[in-house]
Amino acid sequence: MATQKIHFFTGKGGVGKSLMAASYACMLSEKSDHGPVLLAELTERSFYRDFLGLDNLGYKPILAGKLSKHLSISQWSTNDCLKEYALHLLKIESLYKLFFENAVSKSLIQVAPGLQELAILGKATSSVRKHGPQMPFSEIVIDAFATGHFMNLFRAPKAMSEIISFGPMGEQSRGIDQWLRDANFCHVHIATLAEDLPITETIELYNNLKSEFGITAKVYLNKLLKLNDVDFENLSVDEKKHFSEISENESVSIEKLKSAGIHYQEILFVPEIDRVKLIGQIAGSL
Repeated sequence: MATQKIHFFTGKGGVGKSLMAASYACMLSEKSDHGPVLLAELTERSFYRDFLGLDNLGYKPILAGKLSKHLSISQWSTNDCLKEYALHLLKIESLYKLFFENAVSKSLIQVAPGLQELAILGKATSSVRKHGPQMPFSEIVIDAFATGHFMNLFRAPKAMSEIISFGPMGEQSRGIDQWLRDANFCHVHIATLAEDLPITETIELYNNLKSEFGITAKVYLNKLLKLNDVDFENLSVDEKKHFSEISENESVSIEKLKSAGIHYQEILFVPEIDRVKLIGQIAGSL
């Protein structure tokens, strides 16, 4: 199998990163030259379970229903990632329970700095590193943490390798870090809205990823209205005031991104209440 590609989606909470991740995964899965695609969300409380009505969504990938016949979805938790990796090494579930499912081990896992992030990234890079369970997907789209936690996720492998420089833990941490820096494998996508705080966090994250990892993230300016003079003609005074503020925010946000030297893709607001159609329409614009 050709080398996988992995796509991390992040953004300030509420900007639509989960929807953008699903749309991007759907777009990839519909390309004729692609193999199967996996959409994975890093959360204890699933967004896709409710949004897409996937009651059986869990760690094991399931088909994405009406979205695409070539797309699977799963929900990754730290504990599930650790369990799968440990069982892969130990082979016997009773040994796993002995070492990992006791009160002391569980407490250490929760408080050990970087271990939870390392477990997730170890899962994400397991196939290309040929270490751990293999994932039969050509591309993996990860609905990752919001901007505030995202850099902690990416910094974890290097930090762990500096704390534990020898042995399997140090070796695997360095391997994960190297793959995150591989531009042919790892891609980061940042969703944002044309609002002050999301734009500020986007610029900061974009610059941090570039300076620390050499990653040039792809930025999506989401839910743009792009109103013109004709759109304002039949509006009331209050409506004109409201939408004028939105237009001003859009102009200011675009100028900030341009001034920061950040290329971005505009994603227009889609007035669609059918969730599958909404994802399909956004996927068609990517």
